[in-house]
Amino acid sequence: MCKKLISINDLSAGTNKYQILHNISFDINEGEIVCLLGQSGSGKTMTALSILNMLPLNVMQTSGTILYDDKPFDENMRGSFISMIMQSPASCFDSVFTIGAQFKDILLSNNKEYSIDKVCAELEKVELKNPHDILNSYPFQLSGGMLQRVMITIALSLDSKIIIADEPTSDLDITGQKEIIDLILKLKQENKAVLMITHNLAVAKSCADKIAVMDKGRLVDIFNKNELLAENRHKYTKELIAANNRLYTNKWNIDLGENYAEM
Repeated sequence: MCKKLISINDLSAGTNKYQILHNISFDINEGEIVCLLGQSGSGKTMTALSILNMLPLNVMQTSGTILYDDKPFDENMRGSFISMIMQSPASCFDSVFTIGAQFKDILLSNNKEYSIDKVCAELEKVELKNPHDILNSYPFQLSGGMLQRVMITIALSLDSKIIIADEPTSDLDITGQKEIIDLILKLKQENKAVLMITHNLAVAKSCADKIAVMDKGRLVDIFNKNELLAENRHKYTKELIAANNRLYTNKWNIDLGENYAEM
């Protein structure tokens, strides 16, 4: 039986004026990829920030609990136990410093040893060629896909058990998206747990073990990927499936959504 790493029970959060999250409950197990699926503004990223204990100053958790390996949150868990691959990687690095300098700072601030040889070996694992050149480069000298790979390498170097990936494919072309999805699947092979945040059903289908659907701050549906087309799916899930099917409809009768997922 897989070990439960994150357990969220009746999580609610909001400001003084309105509620953002309503009674969210789900688990993340070791070696499992959970996709949090929903349109923009549905509460996906706010759920992830709640898990990281990094809610904006004007937002507070109003009820519920989050347990990390059956323990309450501890500041030391961030980085060592759980880390995040951010959306829009170009905005996550400081253009004044080299990748190597920022990599070193992140590892040392999390009490991890920094070794150029070890970091280069990790960069090669995510198929980044010439790792020494990468470390000596500034962020603006690398493509979005390369920066996303660097962020994945940082998470691997921190040896986090859980990695939250917030729309990691949104700024990439189709080839770059496929490469990042393949890397996320490799994280699972290393027994890492992944919470993938996406609005793209094809992305969810391509990598998820479990799909959790959010709408207007509520978790409306959760199921194993092979249960996607079951009759008991929530109305909103069925609407997402129908919208996805319309998006990939074409006169050649080719299901581009399935082709995307199997690339």
